[in-house]
Amino acid sequence: MKKMFLAALMFFMATQVNATLISAYSFTGDFDTDDSRYYIQFDVTDTATISFLSHSYAGGVNAAGDIIADGGFDPQLFIFDAASTLLESDDDSSSVISASSNYAYDAFISLVLTAGSYTAVLTQYDSDFISGDLVTGVWSPSGKTNFNDRTAFFSFDISGDNLDNVGGIGVGTTPVPEPGTLAMLALGLFGFAGRRFSK
Repeated sequence: MKKMFLAALMFFMATQVNATLISAYSFTGDFDTDDSRYYIQFDVTDTATISFLSHSYAGGVNAAGDIIADGGFDPQLFIFDAASTLLESDDDSSSVISASSNYAYDAFISLVLTAGSYTAVLTQYDSDFISGDLVTGVWSPSGKTNFNDRTAFFSFDISGDNLDNVGGIGVGTTPVPEPGTLAMLALGLFGFAGRRFSK
């Protein structure tokens, strides 16, 4: 049983090291309302090209390898620096076309960032930052009802070199547990069960 536990632990550690080398992070969940927002806070330790991509509208395969269904809402993406200055935004990237509507409404941004702290914000289309703090400040309403009859699901990837302290928080969102968290929980339960049976 100990050998089995050690093998599982080595596999888990190997996949975590590999994930660190890839420097790709995926966030998924559901918006509770049409005016919800999801914030991804991250640091860049040295100048690097960082890419941001949503899979909400057209679906696809995210950086975690999860298959995302076509049919989510029309997302909009903003990148801010530590002073809450807007660096770039995107609404409709032509990179992925929805099979159900033939429109390309997902968001994609790729930009060179210097060392510092940043925030990416994912919203539904037409909800724009106006003033104040990014989380508690004023954002315009999206003007949408029931996500324009699409789902409330969002999927978002951030990738690039020199990424650190990457984490997400939602305002009016219900996040889906990250696969890494689930793997750690499963490994802990496996170890607990192995310990119990070895006595």
